[in-house]
Amino acid sequence: MADSRHQLAFLDGLRGFASLWVLVGHAMFMTGYKIDIIAQPDMAVELFIIISGFLMTYHYQAREAREPWMEPDTWKIFWIRRFYRIAPLYYLCLAVALYFGPELWQSRLDGASVFPGGVEEQARYANRYLDQSLTNILLHVSFLFGMTWTHNFQTPLPDWSIGLEMQYYAIFPFLMIATLKLGRVAGMALLVGAMAVIGAWLDRNGFIVGAYSILAMKFHLFAAGMLIAMTLRADAKWKWLLIAGALAVIFVPLGGGRSAMHRAIKIGIVLGFFALLYKDRLPALLKWPTEMLDRFFSNPLARWIGDLSYGVYLIHLLVILPVCGWLATTYPTMAPIPRFFAALALSIPITYGISWLCYRFIEQPGINLGRRIASRYQKAPAPKAIPSENLA
Repeated sequence: MADSRHQLAFLDGLRGFASLWVLVGHAMFMTGYKIDIIAQPDMAVELFIIISGFLMTYHYQAREAREPWMEPDTWKIFWIRRFYRIAPLYYLCLAVALYFGPELWQSRLDGASVFPGGVEEQARYANRYLDQSLTNILLHVSFLFGMTWTHNFQTPLPDWSIGLEMQYYAIFPFLMIATLKLGRVAGMALLVGAMAVIGAWLDRNGFIVGAYSILAMKFHLFAAGMLIAMTLRADAKWKWLLIAGALAVIFVPLGGGRSAMHRAIKIGIVLGFFALLYKDRLPALLKWPTEMLDRFFSNPLARWIGDLSYGVYLIHLLVILPVCGWLATTYPTMAPIPRFFAALALSIPITYGISWLCYRFIEQPGINLGRRIASRYQKAPAPKAIPSENLA
């Protein structure tokens, strides 16, 4: 099967709608109107994790010839690219969230005031908005907060998953070396098993507090994406074993979402991902609807939403919190359904407008800067040998 950027165009739409799912899910939390599956933004985050595992592995495999896995310079290039993709916008949002934390906390209390017992229920989250300590700042600037159980849920941002991603990036080159040395199947089985043991120990001993931000608790989802990407480089007989492995790791009992419904959704995500990736090989009965789904996720609007997905994910709570607080104080008797749609009507254009500006003036320049810095460690391609018959 051809391995091309067009083949993966659907990923832009998937990321874009996952970020919109997170926004809508949080709006449901804050307005009191809930539709069961949509009001579960954690599922969208798990989709992000699977996509991340896939893309990191896909690109690492694609660049293997010019960026060998065993070379330390390859690791530096990878880390530089990822840092400059994540850090510039994150640092801006972190500064805003910490500086305006008290105001955002008041907005959260105002929004909760329309629910019976809502203010009392939110009281236990006060430190998430009010902790402006140097320790909290340094842990977040260094991205070490995700490895703690004291500060992993300590800003108004949904950044616990950013800390999780950075842990994954930190060890990713060594994960790929392990699969190179041990083989894809044996290496991934060993890695998932080791992480599951560590995660179970952490969970059993009370180290998982606030959010599932420690890598061992979610590694199996990164592994699902990695295994899907590995099918692109595998022989036919190994593809089915790798996709079976991607489905099997969903059942690791860690990291939340352990109900039958959650597992069914994650299995559907893996199978849908695999179908979109190999749509040209599907039976006729499945090929047509899969191609329609691919067009939906690959159209220009979906891809534009995908470009803004990181910004939307980071920024949306900074918008939704004051919007829901204002709605609650201005229209305290408004019913949940109109409050929810009013919150969306106000929050979506503001969030996407700010996200577009950030993508244009912060994310893209950051990505380009990272590429320029990384290029210092890239070796020039070896000159092609001149055939002897062309020599004078």
